[in-house]
Amino acid sequence: MKAKLGLHLGRTVSLDAVDQVVGSGAHLAFADSVAARSITLVSDNQGLIPLNPDGPGLTVHIRYAPSSWLWANRSFSGGLLARMPDVTQVLLDERSSSEAYAAAENILTDADQLIVSVYVPPSVGSGPEALPEAFRGLVERSTTQRPTILLSFASPYLLRALPSVESYLIAWGDREVSQRAAVAALFGEEEISGRLPIPLPPAHRIGEGLDRPKVTARVITRTVDDPLVAAGIVGRGQGPGPFGQEQTLVDPSTVGMSADGLARVDSIIRVALADSAASGAALAIGRRGRLVSLGAFGELAYGSGRPVTSTSLWDLASVSKVVGTTTAAMILVGEGHLDLDAMVVSYLPWWSSGDERKNEITVRQLLLHRSGLPPFRRWFFDHEGPDDYKRAAADEMLDINPGVETIYSDIGIMTLAWVIEEVTQQSLDAFLSDRLWNALGMRETMYRPEPFLRPRIAATELDTVWREEMVWGRVHDENADASGGVAGHAGLFSTVVDLSVFARMLLNGGMSPACNPAQSQGEPCPVARPEQRRVVEQDVVDLFTRRYDETSSRALGWDTPSERSSGGDYLTFNAFGHTGYTGTSIWLDPELDLWVILLTNRVHPTRDNQKHIPLRRAVHDAAALAITDQSIRRRIP
Repeated sequence: MKAKLGLHLGRTVSLDAVDQVVGSGAHLAFADSVAARSITLVSDNQGLIPLNPDGPGLTVHIRYAPSSWLWANRSFSGGLLARMPDVTQVLLDERSSSEAYAAAENILTDADQLIVSVYVPPSVGSGPEALPEAFRGLVERSTTQRPTILLSFASPYLLRALPSVESYLIAWGDREVSQRAAVAALFGEEEISGRLPIPLPPAHRIGEGLDRPKVTARVITRTVDDPLVAAGIVGRGQGPGPFGQEQTLVDPSTVGMSADGLARVDSIIRVALADSAASGAALAIGRRGRLVSLGAFGELAYGSGRPVTSTSLWDLASVSKVVGTTTAAMILVGEGHLDLDAMVVSYLPWWSSGDERKNEITVRQLLLHRSGLPPFRRWFFDHEGPDDYKRAAADEMLDINPGVETIYSDIGIMTLAWVIEEVTQQSLDAFLSDRLWNALGMRETMYRPEPFLRPRIAATELDTVWREEMVWGRVHDENADASGGVAGHAGLFSTVVDLSVFARMLLNGGMSPACNPAQSQGEPCPVARPEQRRVVEQDVVDLFTRRYDETSSRALGWDTPSERSSGGDYLTFNAFGHTGYTGTSIWLDPELDLWVILLTNRVHPTRDNQKHIPLRRAVHDAAALAITDQSIRRRIP
């Protein structure tokens, strides 16, 4: 192993190279391989391993770990829940009271099988004294009543404390790499071939170990519990969310894409980040309803030491216009509750006080950015709260007459959100939660993220003009912030996985298919969806996402490819997408059945950075050119 890593080639290490070497993709992959090969099955008298995730009855998982070991169970629990969503989990530590043990005993009453994971240091003499008597008694009683599997993380000597357990698996380490390996081995997703390097008296000698072949495809696992987030501690390359985003990927060749081509996309992003295009980036690429790439690059803020992960949260900026406000309008149009050709003042009679020409503006013109409204105003200096913003919008004058010209306008989409709130008699965020995000299982898409989520959020700008702080965990857009954090034009935070669920729904004609995270086969599925559900009508999706006419690239709320589009040169004319000022973008191509989501924080620490512009184009070009089963040609205007 030392030779393979080249450790014999030099006795000194350049400290300047540490960041480029430690945590590299190749080294992380090698660590995963070592952990997988080290898993040792000491005993399995009842033949419980590999575990069947679809087995009948109730499975209970009890974890014991020192309270200071914040990482304990982090990946193992997530992997377990991903494969067995109905598993009941019990967490115990040295502080657990007699009442906690009584509650655990009560839970076990209905259990059909028990999984026990134990995290204790491999100190000399660790045995019965390493585990509390109450815990030992709980497990020992269980072994006489139901099949029980014991997994050891760190100390291999647990059989001395729990001699009645008949299925015993050792992972040797307690960190996430060992936890991932253990859950894969437990379910037969990797073969088990490890051997004991030490004796475990009285019954097991050096060199012993049972073999189990690999029986299912390996699952790429994201984790569930995240006590490290609360502590502000996130391991390199890991960063699970509180809702258990577990996601599988498919082999790119199964959906007509090239692995080498997708690797090219990753390389483009790494080079851009090395050139300070952003401190971090997250990427999701999907085709034919399946994710083929989830990439996480860089860190959430320069010098933060917090790596980007697939569950990092990003300020979407104007991508909020399509993921939020436009989709709300699509739902209401499909249900007949919103008329695209109705005058805005028919919904908001107060809105035209400053300019009578506003009486002629339609909902359609708001979506097409043809209302004649100005792009934005710096209202945040002297306005605060939604009511104050409504008064400012009502008093606003038009730049030009309605319907004459396309002028991209934040104020127009702010107004559309107020129309939606009037029609639904709900706040925008409440309506979207009820009708879109909850329906799709997008639990990590939100306005106004809670403060405890800040360690997972990408930083944006050092605001020296208004807020005089590093904007991190609150919306970057000043008007969205000053109006209360929920606005039609900006304010949403989300992840690449959640946005993939959204993209999949639109490319599926507004229908969200049923899914199970443990059996998703690449389907974007952070949360189980027990049945398929129509979110938007098919004809409404088609109406909103096609270019309206040849005078502009705009569709209804969405944009379509133009000569210097952020979507590059190879997406088809049927593609649609949107960008956000913070460095975010989402593009979907029905003709290629492809989606590409690229989230960056290019405004960190300053909005003067424009290096994201060529990055976006290069990423979308490379993603399209990675398709192997269709002829991909440059668009000719």
